[in-house]
Amino acid sequence: MRWREPHGRPSAPERHRPHPPRRHPDHLSGDMDLGHVAALRAVLSAACTGAPARVVVDLAGLAFCDSTGLNALLQGRLMCVESGRALALANPAPQMSRLLNITGADTVFDITELEADGPDRPAPML
Repeated sequence: MRWREPHGRPSAPERHRPHPPRRHPDHLSGDMDLGHVAALRAVLSAACTGAPARVVVDLAGLAFCDSTGLNALLQGRLMCVESGRALALANPAPQMSRLLNITGADTVFDITELEADGPDRPAPML
């Protein structure tokens, strides 16, 4: 799993990009497990303290998520709430939907869908 700029160039998590007025979509790809969770925490920390009032994490490219990845998303939600922002999850794959449902986390997240080619659909970042 790698952090990517919108145009596919690798970069450090501290980067500047324009923020839409209502959303800050981030796209996860690959596996979200113990080996990759630190990068997710860094991205969520930056996003939850940024300009937009609603942070949207696109899960469509996420192949696998374990309890550490889910815990990072839950911690990110708390960070956003403490900063006066909302954290939404978009396009969860079947495995992620099942994990959210089994744990009850689907009741605390706003879960939405983004259009495949819509203006809110982000480029891969993690």
